[in-house]
Amino acid sequence: MQSLKEVMRGNLLIFTIGDVLRQLSMFITFPFFSLYVAALGGSMVDIGIVNSLRPLTGLFLYPVAGYLSDRYSKVKIIGYTGFLSAALWSLFIFARDWRWIAVGNFLLGFMTFYFPAFNALMASSIPEDKRALGYSLWLAIPMAIGIFSPLAGGYLISIWGIKAAMRFLYGLTLLVGLFIAFMNMRYLKEPPVKEYEDSRNLIGVLKESYKGMFEMLRWLPRNLKAFGLMLVLGFLLNNMVSSYWVIYVIQSLGLSAVQWGLILLVASVINVLLMIPAGMLVDRIGPKRVLTWALLLGAVPMLLFKYATTFVYITALLVIMTVANSFLMSGAPAYMTHSVPPERRGRVMSALGMGMLFINTRGGGGGGPGMGTLLTIPSIIGSILGGFVYSYNPNLLWMSFGVALVLSAVISDRFL
Repeated sequence: MQSLKEVMRGNLLIFTIGDVLRQLSMFITFPFFSLYVAALGGSMVDIGIVNSLRPLTGLFLYPVAGYLSDRYSKVKIIGYTGFLSAALWSLFIFARDWRWIAVGNFLLGFMTFYFPAFNALMASSIPEDKRALGYSLWLAIPMAIGIFSPLAGGYLISIWGIKAAMRFLYGLTLLVGLFIAFMNMRYLKEPPVKEYEDSRNLIGVLKESYKGMFEMLRWLPRNLKAFGLMLVLGFLLNNMVSSYWVIYVIQSLGLSAVQWGLILLVASVINVLLMIPAGMLVDRIGPKRVLTWALLLGAVPMLLFKYATTFVYITALLVIMTVANSFLMSGAPAYMTHSVPPERRGRVMSALGMGMLFINTRGGGGGGPGMGTLLTIPSIIGSILGGFVYSYNPNLLWMSFGVALVLSAVISDRFL
């Protein structure tokens, strides 16, 4: 208990409170986002296009975001982008067809400046010997508070319909986003940082940002290059698959939105129960061994998913995925933080993100702390390709993801 108190304080506590509030608003929308796009007239391919637009803007801005994160106040960057992103949710509230959602996702990509600053400040706020536990707490506490969020979303959709329910939830997301931005500006604390006076114009900053990114890539040691390849595979397949879980179980298997929400509720309970023990285990035996076995475990339900036909079968497979996720979500960020010196974290994490490896069954892809420059291209390709693959044969999505997880496990065992 004393270890938990040592870790859960200061900036980590503020970040965790923010994600608790997001669990009760924005995160409720993630599992049903594809249904909303479809209800606004989008096809399976359109869903993929919409999800590709947020990482598209990030492709050009992440190097600049990492550059600024290493040179200016991370707290100010986090606060200002928080206010702007909250305002952009109004496009989702008043959307009249799926193109409004596409524009909203594209503009949210400009909030990329938030994530390298967030990642670097988070990494600096967790004791070095408790990093996996710190990331586990940051993930587990919001999950515990928002454990009924997917079921609540499914229930609202069942009584109000997809459009009314999602407009209400996006309105709530806007208000919560404004509150979190105020809280971050008021309570986040930054380690002493030298802010640079920079007389260069925008073009000069862009040149320096991209030059610094390529220098950083040359610096990467072999283990981080291998880890980066694992992240590329993960983001490619997650963006291919994540938008179509809800479409497949509802339209092809005949489950209701409430049943899908209940399955995600069961998975969330398992995740919450395992996250903190998983983080402690990673800190004790090291992330490499944990990542290898967790990736292999996660591959099993993906390879078996094409045989799923019933509520119980789907629930069992998602429980296995969740066990694997509990170790991946604590072990992968800890490995990234251990492997990168503090003075390089802004730029490295602008390229490779926080180091998030997991199986995304809730949707909501396209951004977040896990995203980085090198991950935007596979994310864009995955989002667009997913719609075409799903239209041809949905089972190819799950099988491809399973094969990628096995390959990642081999890379982890041989090169990390």
